[in-house]
Amino acid sequence: MIKLSKIGLILVPLLASCSQESLNSTLSVKVKNPANGGDGKQVFEISLPPQYSGWKLKQHPSEWIENSEGKAVLLGAASIAPGKSISLELLPPKQVSNNNVQDRAHAELSVRMGGEWQDTAYSAEGFSFEEVTSFTSPPQLTDHSYFLRYEGPGWESDQMGYRLYLDWRNAIDVFVKTNESVVLPEVGQDGYDSYHNLSSWGGDALKVGKSLGLGALGRLADRNQEITTETRSDSTSKQAVMHFQYVENTEYQLVSNSQLRAEFKVSYEGWSSSEAKADSIDVTTHYRIDAFDPTTHISVSVSEPSDSIVAGLVAHDGMQVIKAEHGDWGVIATWGAQSILADNDNLGLALVYRLDQAERVFEGEHDHLVLFKPSTAFNYKILAVWPKRTTDIQTAKQFEDYLVNKLKMYSHPLTIIN
Repeated sequence: MIKLSKIGLILVPLLASCSQESLNSTLSVKVKNPANGGDGKQVFEISLPPQYSGWKLKQHPSEWIENSEGKAVLLGAASIAPGKSISLELLPPKQVSNNNVQDRAHAELSVRMGGEWQDTAYSAEGFSFEEVTSFTSPPQLTDHSYFLRYEGPGWESDQMGYRLYLDWRNAIDVFVKTNESVVLPEVGQDGYDSYHNLSSWGGDALKVGKSLGLGALGRLADRNQEITTETRSDSTSKQAVMHFQYVENTEYQLVSNSQLRAEFKVSYEGWSSSEAKADSIDVTTHYRIDAFDPTTHISVSVSEPSDSIVAGLVAHDGMQVIKAEHGDWGVIATWGAQSILADNDNLGLALVYRLDQAERVFEGEHDHLVLFKPSTAFNYKILAVWPKRTTDIQTAKQFEDYLVNKLKMYSHPLTIIN
C-alpha cells in the first residue's frame, strides 16, 4: 500500500476523559507544507485519540474513514502554501456541519443483468446493471462482451475520471468531466456507445488502440530485446508489450468509497507473458483517488520479482513529450490534440514513477514505457488534464509546470511541526 504522511497533532489541552460530553476544550491540528513542497489543495490523514472520534475540521472538508491499515482516521483537505503552516480547528460531533463536504470521489463496477452468455458476448434485452463490490471475471469475458458497464471498473475525483478494461486488454482510459459532480453512476446506462460522445457531463476522451492507455501494466514480450530510440525509430522494431492475454483468474474488490477518497483493487492470478507460462506470477494492483486532484495513486504487489513489468503511456503521433524529475519522482507525459471528442481537442497525460524503482524509460511499439526494477512491491501514479475544464493549463509549458508542482507535492508531503 502507498504510505501516507500522518499529520501531527497539537491538542490544546488534551483531556484524559473519554466522555464526549466532557470534551469542551479547543482541539486543533497544526500542519506545515515544506518550503520545497508543492502548491495546491491536498488531502491528508489525521490520527486522533479515541475520545475524539467524530470530531471534524471546522472550516475545511473532512470525514472519518478506515485507512489502509484498518485504522479509523480523519481525512481532511487544505491548501497550504510552500513553507507555511496553518492551525486547523476541529469541532465535536454535535457542532459539526456537513455543508462543506460534498461527494468528490467515487469508484464502481457494474455488471449487466437479465441476459445470458452466447459464446463471448452477453445478450440481454436493454441495459440493466447491478453495482457490485466484488467480482470474478468469467473465463469468456473479453473485449466488447457487453457484460460490464463501460467494460470495467470506473473511478473519479471532482477533477477527472478513468476506467480500466477488465479483460485481456487491461488498458486505462480517460473520462473527461465538465463539472465537479460524481458522474460515473450514470455513464453507460443507456448503452455501450453513448459515452464515446461529448455530453453534458463529459465523455470518453482517449484513443487507446493497442496501447496500455494511461499507465496500465504490461510485460515485455521479449525481455532480452534491448531497444534504444536513438538507434531504432521504426515502430516495427520497437519492443512489444504483452497485456493480459495469459492470466488464469482476475478479481475486483471495492476497498472504500467515501466523499473524499475512493479505492479499489484488482488481483491477477497466474499472469504470464506467453502461453508457456514459464514466468507466471500473481499481481495485485491497488488504485486510490482523492478529491481536488486528478491523480490516481497505484500500488502494486507481486508474488515474486519480475524483470519484465512495465507501465505504459499511449504514444500518439505528433504529441509533445514532457520529461521531468524532482526529488523522489520522475514523469513522462504527453500533450496535444489526442482527445477523440472533438477536432484539435488537447489532452495532457502523465505517468509518474519513483526514480529508485524504475530501471529505464523508453519508447515501445505503442507506448512510452517505464520498466520497473525486479521487486515484490512498487508504486506509481497517473493523471490527465483537459484544458476545456482546467482553464489555467492551456499550453504544454503550463502542463509541464503543473507536473513539476505535483512532483514537489509527492516528494515533500505535508509534515508535522516539531
